[in-house]
Amino acid sequence: MTISYVLMQNLRRNRTRTALTILAFALPMAVFVAAISFVTALHTLHTNNEKELRLGVHNKQRLTSTLPSGYRRKIESLDTDGTRLRAVCGMRWYGGRVPNTQNTLTSLAADGDTFPIVYSDLEMTPEEVIAWKRERTAAVTGIGPATTYGWKVGDRVTLDSSVPPYLSLEFKIIKIVPKAERGNIFYFRRDYLQASREQVGLLDDRCHIFWVKCNSVAAMRSLQREIDEHFAGSPDETKSEDENAFGANFTQALGDIPGLMEALAGVIVAIIALVAGNTMMMSFRERTRELAIFKALGFHRGRVFALVLSESTLLALLGAIIGIVPTAGFFWISPLRIPRMGPISQLEISPLAIGGALSIALLVGIAAGFWPAYQAMKLKTVDALRRVA
Repeated sequence: MTISYVLMQNLRRNRTRTALTILAFALPMAVFVAAISFVTALHTLHTNNEKELRLGVHNKQRLTSTLPSGYRRKIESLDTDGTRLRAVCGMRWYGGRVPNTQNTLTSLAADGDTFPIVYSDLEMTPEEVIAWKRERTAAVTGIGPATTYGWKVGDRVTLDSSVPPYLSLEFKIIKIVPKAERGNIFYFRRDYLQASREQVGLLDDRCHIFWVKCNSVAAMRSLQREIDEHFAGSPDETKSEDENAFGANFTQALGDIPGLMEALAGVIVAIIALVAGNTMMMSFRERTRELAIFKALGFHRGRVFALVLSESTLLALLGAIIGIVPTAGFFWISPLRIPRMGPISQLEISPLAIGGALSIALLVGIAAGFWPAYQAMKLKTVDALRRVA
């Protein structure tokens, strides 16, 4: 009689309880994988932002307030030896909305000459850069809006502004960024926006933010200090932040999302640990006589220990697999769209989350089964048979 045979018989003994136990593992594991995948996507975004060495310079009082466009030249002049910054790109918020919808895109009008340099991580090809500079209505968008609305390179699309003066502008898409972490963006040329504003009598040429592409971390830190000192005491004082700090201004309004997701993952682990522990203790109590008979038939202590521990581990792994496989398959086939969640457009299951879920299931299975297995190993045959007779 092998351990595998006994295990299969035990799982069939109470099919309803076995199924419910596996389901109790599967559902939390599915949520765990999705939560950790989201946290991983945010960490990937933050890591990529750090590599790009971009410094955001905005109004010190409010993010919605603007700065004079002449600040770009003044920021550039601070790099006296030409070694600390590569380019400065001014941007103005447009708040574009697809007509007949309520979906506002992260749409920004950017300086046409420096945008491809400051946002080199968008990986625009030489042909796309030429198209960007040649087409006044050129636009770069992410995979999220392109997939949602069926946009393709070369298409002409219209966006209505959600902020005054509520313009309606037509754009020609010259690039779709495939990266999920840049999936909700929509950039177009600021001179096009400015000309459109002038047509309705708005002559102010101001920016909401200047992005400074730096050459090193040291250069970024020194420029961050010098820029704010340079504009201190002016009517439009600045606050300079690295890209991650700037993004935190928006995510903090929704709460500590990564922290909440990690806390949720911890609660899930605690739940499945309690489920597994309770199931194995019930199983041990019900099978005390059976285990005693096994020992009477010659099963040595180590084999009895392995039998109980294997059952707990198998239940945990089966539950994890049943929770992970459909979830991963669903998101790989049809990634979850995340509208209005900063730059991230879709959630893709992280291999790290899958590996973590399987590892946790294995550890929980071993931990939950260890004490019942230890009790079974120490079980005295005569006492056990007398107790349940």
